Amino acid sequence: MVAHRLVLIIFALITLGVSSYRPVKRFTRITLHHLLQFLLRLRSVDYRISPTRSVLVLAPHPDDEAFGCGGLIALKRLEGCPVHVVFVTDGSASHPRHPTLSTTTLATLREQEARASLRILGVDSADVTFLGVRDGTLGHLGAEESSAIVSRLQALLESIKPDGVLLPFHDDGSSEHEAAFRLFATALKRLPFQPRVLEFPVWSWWKPFLLFPYLFTARRVLRFDYRGYEFLKQAAIESHRSQVEPMPPWPEPVQPRAFVRFFLSHEEYYFET
Repeated sequence: MVAHRLVLIIFALITLGVSSYRPVKRFTRITLHHLLQFLLRLRSVDYRISPTRSVLVLAPHPDDEAFGCGGLIALKRLEGCPVHVVFVTDGSASHPRHPTLSTTTLATLREQEARASLRILGVDSADVTFLGVRDGTLGHLGAEESSAIVSRLQALLESIKPDGVLLPFHDDGSSEHEAAFRLFATALKRLPFQPRVLEFPVWSWWKPFLLFPYLFTARRVLRFDYRGYEFLKQAAIESHRSQVEPMPPWPEPVQPRAFVRFFLSHEEYYFET
């Protein structure tokens, strides 16, 4: 625990120390990202697909499925593995104060984009669930709202009975990702069975100091190589056009281009903590 906190503090200080100058901050993020990838290759073992193993992917927002585990979803479907994807929020808070995109329009658009993404990855429409929680609220729900979501997650898990669950890292640097993990963890405790839980980084790639400590403390780090099928994940990411392309009159996309490039390799990492 002491070593964990020490590493976290060191890398937090590095990031904070350059935060006033954006080009240096971006360079630092990219450098730490590549260093982290190198160390993860040394620490990890290969993830091998079993055709009989079903998975449920829990995505706090539409696009987390493509960014976080799009390669694994695509290869699992090509191998005939059942994959069910659950989107927790409606994604409607991605463009606050946009002059032409209302939250209702965004929610509709992001569901369409998610369905397009999953068609590319090979997931059947019958295996997609949208819980429709209002985006931006997941991190501060009341007890009654949280309980209702947990009950819905529990019912889905009991109905699907997946062998494994994939979801964003519990310390991912996003309040909504971390809240989604807590809700899932509560639902998991109520199950009569225990699926294997694999956590994937999304925003913690952008904030790599969050992941460095888990090089030492994670029980297992898995590396999935989907070389030769990168185009499927890239196309799935590009399907989320509202996130990766500018939405006029805004000149820049809401997801930084440097952030998107982090996910255009041929490997994904999963943590068992």
